[in-house]
Amino acid sequence: MRRFFLLALTAGISIPIVACSPKKQTSLEPVVIETLIRASESWNGDSFGYPKGQAEMKLEKITAQPGFKTPLHLHPQPGIIYVQKGTLYCETSDGQSLTIGAGESFASSQDTAHYCQNIGDEEMVVFSASAGAKGKKTTVPTE
Repeated sequence: MRRFFLLALTAGISIPIVACSPKKQTSLEPVVIETLIRASESWNGDSFGYPKGQAEMKLEKITAQPGFKTPLHLHPQPGIIYVQKGTLYCETSDGQSLTIGAGESFASSQDTAHYCQNIGDEEMVVFSASAGAKGKKTTVPTE
């Protein structure tokens, strides 16, 4: 019991210190924190802006079969994408494109119409995190 208490106390003190570290990867056994992405603008150069209203964070896991393609859409808030499995291709309405594979991440475009698709031969698994406003859509279809 005494060891458990010391471990819990040590973790409670060390985790906040590690979380504030500016280094890319920090190891303080038994915790390793690795920054996968840090961005001040999207992959295609969009500046970030936060919608007005009550802040709402969202994390989605998206599983898409080979050949899946989204309709043209935009995001009115900043977001980060992490590809866990497969290959993701995104293209903006003005022709900028990005191809990302498993283990890679990027800051999603904001207020720029685009589509994305699974261009691989396997199921694709993507995690999408966004910083929006409560009650507002994080994905808006465009024509």
